[in-house]
Amino acid sequence: MKHVFTLPELEQKLESLTEGALHQIARRDYERLFGTNSAALVRLRNFAKSHDCVASFADHAILFRRRVRTQSFPTPCLGQ
Repeated sequence: MKHVFTLPELEQKLESLTEGALHQIARRDYERLFGTNSAALVRLRNFAKSHDCVASFADHAILFRRRVRTQSFPTPCLGQ
């Protein structure tokens, strides 16, 4: 029998991802956790963002990718 995970378990999984790493959930789990109405996409986007991830849709899955933090460098002043 397949384990039906909870939202707190998904949160824990996303928090444990390293930069650039992926985690996939089935579309049926997305619908179970976030709903099927017009607000579901906004809930998913906000949830992913709050865990420093980006969510994208594949055929039958939702992919969460942990953002890669880039080092910012000072912008040189041109013309000096």
